[in-house]
Amino acid sequence: MHTLNLNQNWFFHNRADRSTSLPATVPGCVHTDLLDHGLIPDPWYRDQEKDIHWVAREDWVYEREFYPEDEHLRHSNLLLCFDGLDTLCTLEINDRDVCRMHNMHVRHEIDVKEFLRPGRNQIRLTFDSPLPHMRKKDAELRMPSWNIFHEDFYGKSYVRKMACAFGWDWGLMAPTAGIWRPVYLLAFENRIRDFRVDQTHNDDGSVLLTVAPDLHAEADYTVTISRNGTPVASTAGAVRDPEVCLSIPAPDCWWPNGMGGQPLYDVCVSLADGQTCRKRIGLRKLELIRQPDTHGESFRFRVNGRDIFMKGGNWIPCDVFPSRIQPETYRHLLDSCARSGMNMIRVWGGGIYEHETFYDLCDELGLLIWQDFMFACASFPGFDPEFLENVKAEAVDNVRRLRHRPCLALWCGNNELEQGIVQFDQTEWTAKAMPASAYEAIFDQLLPEVVAREDGHTPYWPCSPHSPHGDRGQFNNPACGDAHAWSVWFGGQPLEAQRNWSYRFMSEFGFQSFPELRTIESFTAPEDRSLVNWVMDYHQRSGPGNMTIYKYLLDWFREPVDFESSLILTQLIQGLCIQVAAEHARRIQGQMDGLLYWQINDLWPGATWSSIDVYGRWKALQYLARRFFAPVMVSLLEEQESGTMAVHVSNHRPDTFIGDVQWTLLTFAGEVLASGKETVQVPSQTNCEIISLECDKQRRLGGESKLPLEIGKGSGIPIAGDRDLLVLAVLTENGVEQSRNLGAFAKPKYWKLTEPDITATLTRDERGSFITLSSTVCSPWTRLHLQDADAVFSDNYVHLIPGFPLTVRVESCSLESQDQLESALRITPLVDLFR
Repeated sequence: MHTLNLNQNWFFHNRADRSTSLPATVPGCVHTDLLDHGLIPDPWYRDQEKDIHWVAREDWVYEREFYPEDEHLRHSNLLLCFDGLDTLCTLEINDRDVCRMHNMHVRHEIDVKEFLRPGRNQIRLTFDSPLPHMRKKDAELRMPSWNIFHEDFYGKSYVRKMACAFGWDWGLMAPTAGIWRPVYLLAFENRIRDFRVDQTHNDDGSVLLTVAPDLHAEADYTVTISRNGTPVASTAGAVRDPEVCLSIPAPDCWWPNGMGGQPLYDVCVSLADGQTCRKRIGLRKLELIRQPDTHGESFRFRVNGRDIFMKGGNWIPCDVFPSRIQPETYRHLLDSCARSGMNMIRVWGGGIYEHETFYDLCDELGLLIWQDFMFACASFPGFDPEFLENVKAEAVDNVRRLRHRPCLALWCGNNELEQGIVQFDQTEWTAKAMPASAYEAIFDQLLPEVVAREDGHTPYWPCSPHSPHGDRGQFNNPACGDAHAWSVWFGGQPLEAQRNWSYRFMSEFGFQSFPELRTIESFTAPEDRSLVNWVMDYHQRSGPGNMTIYKYLLDWFREPVDFESSLILTQLIQGLCIQVAAEHARRIQGQMDGLLYWQINDLWPGATWSSIDVYGRWKALQYLARRFFAPVMVSLLEEQESGTMAVHVSNHRPDTFIGDVQWTLLTFAGEVLASGKETVQVPSQTNCEIISLECDKQRRLGGESKLPLEIGKGSGIPIAGDRDLLVLAVLTENGVEQSRNLGAFAKPKYWKLTEPDITATLTRDERGSFITLSSTVCSPWTRLHLQDADAVFSDNYVHLIPGFPLTVRVESCSLESQDQLESALRITPLVDLFR
C-alpha cells in the first residue's frame, strides 16, 4: 500500500472572486488562512469578533494540483481520504463532480480511480456557507435551541458541525469552513481497514483477547501483542477466520489515575506483504454499576473489580478553530488534569470528537473519558431519514475509531436535551421542545444500537443529565442517574446549599471567574480594564454574567481594592464554590460517586467557567482542585447552629491510608487556643468522620479553650468570637504533610485579618526550585505569581499559619534562571486584596 500526503500546496479563494486565490494551510480553515494573510482581524481582541461574521456567509473554494506516480495509478484501489471536512462540501477532480459531503465529524474515503489520470490532476473542494441551508430548513420547521446568539444561526441543528462554532455562553461566533484534518491518497491491492479488539477478563486473572480484522484482502494475517517492544502473544489467522484469540496469562492491568499504573499493549495485525495496522490498548474491565441501594439506584464506575469515585471536569474544544490546536496544548492541559488528581474528563457534546493526540494522552495519564456524541442544547430532526443516515455514519465512524481505548468509559447520547428541549408527554413539535418520537429515534434507538454493535463493551447513557426511572423529565432525580446542578450560578442559592445535594453522580455544575490580569491585557486596551467596561462585557457571554460573579464575591469577601484584586477574588469565589461541592461529594461517597465540574478549559479569553484559561494559565480553581481532588484529603464541616466543626478524611488511594490528623484552634493573630491529634486509618475509596469538635454551654471548644468562644447561633450574623476564630487541620503520613484545610464560623469578609509578615526562602536542587513560606499571622489563600512571567506551582492560594511552614515546588516556569525567578516572585496575602 502506498500513501501520498496531500496536505501541501493548497490555495483558497472566495467562490465569488477566483482572482484572489491565496496559499492555504492544510489542515486548517478559512478563518486561519484569512488571519495568516491579514484579511481579517484577530477575533480575540476587544470587540473585533463582530468584524469576522461575514466569513460564514461566503462560499469558499480550496484547490490544488498533484501528480500521482505511476505506481499509485497501477493499483486496483485508489482512495482519496479526508479525515475532516468542514462541512457542506462538494468534491471535484479534474473538473468532474465526484461527490458531496455534509458532516464535519466523519472521515471520508472516496474511490477516485476512475477520476485520476497520469500527470497533472486537480482537486477542488467547494465549501458552501451553511447559512442558506440552515435558513431553508428553519423555514420548514424551527428546531428549538438554546445558545442562539444571532438570527442567522437558527437551523444549526440541521448541520452536523461543531455547535459551539455558532457561539456559546463562554465563546465567540465563528462558523468555520475548510479541510480541518489531514488529506491523503491511498493506493493498494490489499488493505487492513481496521480491526476490533474485545477483552474477556477471567477469574484466574488472565485476559483473553479476541481480534477481528476488517480486511480488504483475500489474505492470511498475523496478530501480535507486545509490551514495550517485547512480544507477549502471537497467532496466525487464515483468510477464512473472521477472528482469532490470544491469551495473556499474567497481564499488567490499566488503572485510572491514582489507582495504579497505565501499562499499554500494542496490537499489530499484519499481512504477508508487510502491511500492518496497529492499535494501543490497556487491559482493564470497566463497568457502570447501577444497582438498587438505600438511596435509590447507584451510578458508579467499577474498574478491574474496584468501585472508584470519579473526579474531574468537562472539556470543550481548545479553540474555535480546532485545526490549530497543537499537541503541546493538549499535553499541558491534560497533564494539569492528571496532576490535579482528576481521573475522568467529560468530552462535551457541543464540540468535536477530539484529536487522536487527546485520546493518546488520556490513555497514558489514566484519564477516563465520558464521551458525548455531538449533540447539545438543541432539538434535532429525528424524523428525517437522510439526517438519521448522516448521524449513523458519524456514530459508526467515531465508535470504531475510539472503541479500543482504555480511557473510554462511557458513550453519552447528548448534553441536556432531556433538561427541557424534549417533552416526553407530547407528540407534536412546539416552539420550545421536540416530541418524544423524534428524540427517541436518535438517542434511544440509533445511537445505542450503533454502540452495541460496533463497541459492545462500553456502556451507553442517552443523555446527561438523565433519570432512568420514574418521570424522565425529572432530569435531576436525586435517587438515580446523573445530574447537572446549576442551583448556585443560575439559581442564586448560597454556596453552602451544595451541601444538601444527594445526587448519585454530578456530571456538570460550575461558577464563572475572570482570568488573571496578563490574560485580560492580551485582549483589551488599557482603557478597557474595568468590570463595567464594554469590551469586558463583550467577552462575557453568560446572561447572569458579571452581576452573578460580583454578587457572590461581595457575599463572601470585602470590596476589592483595585481591578486586579477583583480578578483574583472572582477566581477565589469560583474555587470556593467548587470546593464546597467537591468536599461534600467526597464526604457522602457511596451515595454520590462522581463529580465533574464545568469546565476545565477555554477557547477564547474572557469571563468563563474554566479552571485553566485559554493561554494555559491556572486559575485559583485549578489549584484548589489539586487539593480537593487529592488522593487523601482532610475537610472541615462547620455547623454554626450547634457550634461544631467536624473533621473528615477521604482516601482515594488504592490502599488503606494510615496517618495523623492534627487540629488546631487559633486566632488570626496566631494564638493557639486548643489543639489535638488523632491517628486515622481510612480504607480505600471511603470517607471517615474523624472527630467532631464541640462547644460546651459556655461556648468553649471541647471545654479546653483558653478563653470563652461565642459562636453566632442561627442568625447568620457573626459575633466577635466567630470573626477571630480558625480551625486548621493538617493530615500527615510518617510526618510528611499530605493535606491541610481551614474551617471558620464566619465568612472571610468578616475575618479579623491583619497584615502578615511572610518569609519566602528559595532553594534549588536536582529536583527543581522550591519556595518555603512562613507567616507571623494567619494568611489564608496567599497567592504566588510571577511578574510578567508564567509558572505552575505545586500549590497556590495557600493557607499560611504560624508554626506550620509550607514548601511549594515550581513545577514549570517561563523564566530560565533562579535569579530571574527570585526577582519576579510576588506574594499577595488575602488582606491586600481588600479596601
